[in-house]
Amino acid sequence: MTYTAFDKSKPDGATQNGTQAMQSIRDNLAAIRDGVILGAYPGWDFSKSGGTAEQPAIIYFKKSTDWLKVALTWGTTGGEDGNVTVAVYSFSSDSGSNWDVIGTETITWDANGLVTATTWS
Repeated sequence: MTYTAFDKSKPDGATQNGTQAMQSIRDNLAAIRDGVILGAYPGWDFSKSGGTAEQPAIIYFKKSTDWLKVALTWGTTGGEDGNVTVAVYSFSSDSGSNWDVIGTETITWDANGLVTATTWS
């Protein structure tokens, strides 16, 4: 049996009948399930830029012209030292020319370097 990866072009009401569209929905939901559980999606390439090898400024996941970006701010003192304190998540459908911000996650750390809270904005 061949695995069916997520296909953003389906379902397509212009080219698929009801049965085909429903199967495309099932296939895409299964692919989303698998990616969430595995923490990775086939075809999405990882890269990083800026910062250091241990603390990159930006992480990218790219598949064709669809790009996801995570811009990271790293803590420098106390329990946040060496940990991400802010992550800004963005999406581009045109190879990074334009970005839509998905959201910003602010992470709070205690003196022992343990997460105490996250806040989305």
